Amino acid sequence: MSLTALQCDLRALFASRPTNRALLEVLQRIGDRLGAAYAVVHARLGVHLLSEEWQPAGHDVDNATREFVNSTLWEAISAEEATCTRVPGGDGKSVLITAIMYDQDIEPSGGAALVIRDCDKSRALQVLAQLEGVLGFLSLLIGGSHSEGQRLAERRSIEPHAAASHPVRLAYALISDLEARYGFDLTAIGFVDDHHVEIAAVSGVEDLRASNPGITVLRTAMEECLDRGEPIVYLGLDDGQSTDDCRLHAQWSAETSGNPVASLPLICMNEVVAVVSMSQGAGTKLTVDQVQLIAEEIAGYAALVPLTRAASRSVVAHVRDSLRAGARNAFGAGRRRGLIALAALLGLGLWLAFGTLDHTFTVPCVVKATERRTISCPRTGVLTELFVHPGDRVRAGQLLASLDANDEFLKRAELAAEIESLDALIDQAVADRDSGQRRTHEARKRSLLAQLAIVDALIGQAQIRAPQDGLILEGDLRENLGSRLKMGDRLFELARYDRASISLRIPEQLVLAAHEAAGARFAPRARPNTVYEIHDLHIAPASTVIEGHNVFLGEGTVPIDLDELPPGMEGTAHVDAGPRSSWWVLTHRVTDWLRLNFWL
Repeated sequence: MSLTALQCDLRALFASRPTNRALLEVLQRIGDRLGAAYAVVHARLGVHLLSEEWQPAGHDVDNATREFVNSTLWEAISAEEATCTRVPGGDGKSVLITAIMYDQDIEPSGGAALVIRDCDKSRALQVLAQLEGVLGFLSLLIGGSHSEGQRLAERRSIEPHAAASHPVRLAYALISDLEARYGFDLTAIGFVDDHHVEIAAVSGVEDLRASNPGITVLRTAMEECLDRGEPIVYLGLDDGQSTDDCRLHAQWSAETSGNPVASLPLICMNEVVAVVSMSQGAGTKLTVDQVQLIAEEIAGYAALVPLTRAASRSVVAHVRDSLRAGARNAFGAGRRRGLIALAALLGLGLWLAFGTLDHTFTVPCVVKATERRTISCPRTGVLTELFVHPGDRVRAGQLLASLDANDEFLKRAELAAEIESLDALIDQAVADRDSGQRRTHEARKRSLLAQLAIVDALIGQAQIRAPQDGLILEGDLRENLGSRLKMGDRLFELARYDRASISLRIPEQLVLAAHEAAGARFAPRARPNTVYEIHDLHIAPASTVIEGHNVFLGEGTVPIDLDELPPGMEGTAHVDAGPRSSWWVLTHRVTDWLRLNFWL
């Protein structure tokens, strides 16, 4: 198998591409020519180590094989010994061939490894010999471009902790690097912002104002490159090779005494994010090939441009850019954007003129208990027992407290004894047929029964019971045990516990709309995520002054346990006054204020 054609291809690759870019394609050519299923190369380029791997389409190499190949290659380079060995696993017919590459000082400078499938011993030795010959020629090519390759590897290194921390810092790092390596008379970079270029840095120029004539000419040249989306090279007024119609670059060249100028875009995610421009210096020669090489070298900076710009934005700038991006995605650009904006304005005007919105407003409110009843002391007496406390639920007829009724019980026993003696006297009068005496005793008995009824009523009043089911809101009488209470003293306050009342404070300017309310909802401050529907909303006919404001009190009910909405809890009510014209809902506050203050 002749390697002459392969050597010619390698020479052409190294002549047209930088060393680190050409190495991957070299590996592909070697693998294709020698029939490899997997190829790896490790080469030393000055102080830098370049590593590339290749495999043909449809031939996937597992991680175990990849690790075996690389470890074997490093061992071979360390031992300076070419090897042929079987690849473990698989069908057992694949052979790993490694060869060493030497530099001009006959020192190991790297090596290559090929995996050949279905390979016998004779073919393996033949491929090894050809691989050693190719690597010897490859070492000469790398050695011939050693100094240039070393500079290339060094200048492609980017310091993310320094340059990528801020867009301006990144811009100065890039133009300083280009100016130092190529000796350009002027190097500049501009960031793309909404189809316009904003110049970020220019070598040797501090005044970057848009009114600066030199900056204006440079920016227009950058925007010409932005519109084309590809590098532009203008070789000067006296060069007959300039056939491209790049008028803005020609104008820039004329401003720089006819020096060759060029611009190239930095593209990230198929979008131009920055434009780099350069002007030839006295000791340099600006060529199309050189600009293409520079474009390949600085392509890695393209991803850093949007990253640094996004990282250094303020919150306001971030919101502004997000809105702009959303508008661009929604409306497009140019005439289409104008038509969409016009249609949107027309639709908005029609909606304002003929559309409707629900007229809603919010008012403060407070929770109250419904059906509140005050339980007073029915008679004068000493409080002896207490059975409930505030917060307890009670049933109708349940004993709440009791007063001292010992005197009444004694009086009742005395009356009962007298009634029994009268019953005996009445029976004796009946036996003696003494009608007069019988009537006297019966009259006396009726008097005693009346007194007994009064005593029983007093005993019943001493036991204070609940008149209905409810919740004890007030009535902590523990400190009053043993004290004498007067008739009419307030003991307990009882309320219905299965329903809450919502008291709304409606400002006077909203009371008429509240009378037309189609519905209202209540959200307590303690749980604003929970909303309750208000039923049976009624508004007081007269206003009340609360905290210096004239308000109308509205009241509605919410069917909910008072444990969830305890009385006194404040919140906000959302009142729906029904549909109104869109323009009125959006402007009535302003128009009402103007009419009241200026009588318009």
